[in-house]
Amino acid sequence: MKNKICQSCGMPITSIEQLGTNKNGSINTDYCKYCYEKGEFIDKVTMEEYIEMCSKYGSQAGMTNEEMKEHCTKLFPTLKRWKNV
Repeated sequence: MKNKICQSCGMPITSIEQLGTNKNGSINTDYCKYCYEKGEFIDKVTMEEYIEMCSKYGSQAGMTNEEMKEHCTKLFPTLKRWKNV
């Protein structure tokens, strides 16, 4: 789990309990449980909408919401979920 991040929201994944699940209930190693459940993305939104949603959690990441929005704007296009959108 070292240096692993969710390929949807960029959240650091430090334990198996944070991982999402596939349709058959198995663990999905690409996405966190807050983004991916039972083989589907929980929030069915555009990347821009997701950036807005995630920017509200800046304080949890030790930054302002504006800094979080800037961080997500740079990071999300490099993540598996958003790369080819």
